[in-house]
Amino acid sequence: MISRDDKRYEEEARKRDEEYDSISSYLEKEEAIKKEKARLRRQFSKIDKKKKDLVDGVLEDVAFLTVTMRELREKIMREGTTAEYKNGENQYGTKQSPDAQLYLQMSQKQTTAMKILLDCMPKMEKQTQEKGDGFEEFVNGRDD
Repeated sequence: MISRDDKRYEEEARKRDEEYDSISSYLEKEEAIKKEKARLRRQFSKIDKKKKDLVDGVLEDVAFLTVTMRELREKIMREGTTAEYKNGENQYGTKQSPDAQLYLQMSQKQTTAMKILLDCMPKMEKQTQEKGDGFEEFVNGRDD
């Protein structure tokens, strides 16, 4: 027979395990975000120093969104994009899963944030003397 103390001990052990898993997941995600942020900083290293301070928060957001979306994508691949629901006795069906909805929302936010970052990049200087492909010379040099 299991005593009250044994049940209490098992419950405490379960709570500790859940907390450990939660902390472990948090630390893994934090590390992944840190790596993604470093990768993004390298990609956008040519942003003007004055603008860099302004867009640092956007870089952090994009890193977070990228890592979170990667996790959501894996979950969606396992579980699908639809979820069943039941509202009352006779009302049931399928709908878009909350994970799929969240993924789409985050994707839109990530696209907007990336546009901000790309707009801060220096414009590519056009070459002053562009070399032609020879078409104009061909057309102008024809003997008709």
